[in-house]
Amino acid sequence: MESVVLVELDEEYWAGRLDKVAAWLGTVALTQSTFRRLAESAVDAVEEPHIRAYLSDVAETARRHERRVEDLYRVIGREPGRSRELGAAALSKVQQALGEVLGRAGGAKDGWNTLRQLLPVNLDAIGAFATVEQLGLALGLNHLAEAVFPIVREKETHQLLIQEFVLEMATQAILYEGGL
Repeated sequence: MESVVLVELDEEYWAGRLDKVAAWLGTVALTQSTFRRLAESAVDAVEEPHIRAYLSDVAETARRHERRVEDLYRVIGREPGRSRELGAAALSKVQQALGEVLGRAGGAKDGWNTLRQLLPVNLDAIGAFATVEQLGLALGLNHLAEAVFPIVREKETHQLLIQEFVLEMATQAILYEGGL
């Protein structure tokens, strides 16, 4: 780990800041794991081959981003927590249920609801990763910020892609009650 010099910060104070970053990384892991689970569900829910192929790529990238969170812990000299899988599974189910209720209330069917749910969940994960970037910059840990920057950009690209799929398939799902 590269050395950072900050005036009037003792080792205990610095360790406390890194502990706070590590705690936030737990949130990042939870939001990204939730997104990955929903992305995998969306692949299974969509029949249209082009959208399904793109979503498969999004889900694979989500798995890679999830693995990168563990690397971020090591950048700050911490070990990742192991309890996030259960939390992510529960949060994923809650997100799916809420998305179904909202989508069905508007008359949408099945796969489109799953696809639409990816938008807010990915946005939450984007914000979580972007916060790590800001924490890295605030603490002078440029290597932490630089490690997260490409993830944020890739997730933003996926957000636009998912939004395009949702809009493209909205009329079929709502007006014609068709599947995807």
